[in-house]
Amino acid sequence: MSTAIVLAAFGSRHKNAMASLTHIVQRVKAAYPDLPVRVAYTSKTIRGHMKKAGEEVDSVAAALDKLLDEGVTHVAVQSLHLIPGTEFHELLGLANERVLREGGFHRVEVGFPLVAGEAGIDEVADAVLTIAEQGKGENDAVLFMGHGTKHDGNVYYEALHRAFQKRDRSVHLGAMEAEPGIEAIIERFRADGVKKAHLLPFLFGAGWHAARDMVGDSATSWKSRLEQAGIECEPMLKGTGEYDCLVDIWLSHLHDALRRMDRC
Repeated sequence: MSTAIVLAAFGSRHKNAMASLTHIVQRVKAAYPDLPVRVAYTSKTIRGHMKKAGEEVDSVAAALDKLLDEGVTHVAVQSLHLIPGTEFHELLGLANERVLREGGFHRVEVGFPLVAGEAGIDEVADAVLTIAEQGKGENDAVLFMGHGTKHDGNVYYEALHRAFQKRDRSVHLGAMEAEPGIEAIIERFRADGVKKAHLLPFLFGAGWHAARDMVGDSATSWKSRLEQAGIECEPMLKGTGEYDCLVDIWLSHLHDALRRMDRC
């Protein structure tokens, strides 16, 4: 039995986003020093942009094929996505295919994304609240900007927002491509008399979305929209993969995937 780990991230070309990936790779290698660790990007668009820039990065399928050629028999593919959306479910299908094909792996297990299941919502909410409390004034609000998705997995963003609110009414989670959007958040802030908001990305890395859509100079960025509404804005450009309390959750999912491979 030869085992390896593949870390499956969406991917980013932005230098600030690399801090999250570097951090979690270091944590995984420290936790499993005897296992090879490979990084793969699930976004075809990002991989294409990187190839044009002269940077090669494997897809998960390519990373798995290379490991199979090297004689690896068991692989834990750890999703570095935040919620179980389209790309996580594609990982499940790929894992199934790579085991069932002729000459394929003996086992491929996929580790859950950051948030998975009702218990996962509570676990992540508790961890995120410890982040939200850092540097927050008594009457300040905290707003995390998530991506959002048209996939049914978007319910996890909504459930997380409810979990935040249940614990602390001043902590909010909005989404760029789903509800609640920035308009709805600003209305809530006005109703609550919020004067200052701490703005953080609920994204794996603080890449282009954080730099452009969250704190960019355009009139449509979340920072600009908040300031236009008369709300002082204090941004923090730090991705979820940079916080040990959240990386601990990803590592627990990876640990579970590796344990499943030990079961016959």
